[in-house]
Amino acid sequence: MHSQKSAYQNNFFGEERLARYFLKFFKTRKKSQVRPGALHPDELREMIKKIGKDKKVNIVRVQYDGTPEENPVSVKIVNIQEDYFTGVIVNVERSIKQEMDDKLIYVKGGGGSVDFYYNDGDIMSVEEDFDETIIQEMDEEQVLEILDALDLNESVRISYYDKGKGGVINGMGRLISKEVAAKTFVMELSLINDIELDDPKKVTLNLDQTPVFALEVLI
Repeated sequence: MHSQKSAYQNNFFGEERLARYFLKFFKTRKKSQVRPGALHPDELREMIKKIGKDKKVNIVRVQYDGTPEENPVSVKIVNIQEDYFTGVIVNVERSIKQEMDDKLIYVKGGGGSVDFYYNDGDIMSVEEDFDETIIQEMDEEQVLEILDALDLNESVRISYYDKGKGGVINGMGRLISKEVAAKTFVMELSLINDIELDDPKKVTLNLDQTPVFALEVLI
C-alpha cells in the first residue's frame, strides 16, 4: 500500500513538474523575437497609438531573413490594445460583393479582421494611407453647379471617396433626389467599381462629409 502511494506521489509530482515545464515554455514564447529590420514592439505600439483608430494604414511585414514582403497589407485600425491592435482588411470590391450577398464568403483578395501582436516582431513599417485621389477632389461650388443643373432620374457617372470602405467608389446610376442648399443628394447606383449590382443601391452623399472627384451626365 505504501509503495503504491509513493508511486502515485512520484507520478503526481512528475506531472506537476511537466505542467510547470510547459507553462514556462509557453511563457517564454511570449517574449519578443524581433526579426531583422522590424520595428521594436514598444516603438510599434507608440506608432499605432499616435496614428489612432479608424485610420487606414499600409503595413509592411518582414520575413525571418530580414527581407520585406512584396505586398503591403492595407487595413483600417478598429481596435488598439496594450498587446496588439486589430485591423480590418481594406478591399472595396470584396466589400461590395459581400453587400450584394451576405451569405457568400469571398476569400480571394483577403478580407476580415487581423490581430497584429506587437511582440511578434514581424512588422517593418506602418504608414498612414492618404489616398492620392483625394488631392484631385472637385471644387465644392463646381459640384453644386452640376448638381443644380441635373434633372432627377438623369443617368450619371460619379466618383467619390467612401470613408467606411476606405477606398474610391466609381459608380453609374441615376440621381433620384437632391437638396442643393444642404449640399446633399441621393444616387441609385447600378454599377460600382465595374461590379454590376443585382439590386440598385441607394447612396446618400453630403459634400461636407464626402470628397467627390467626378460628377457627370452619362450620354
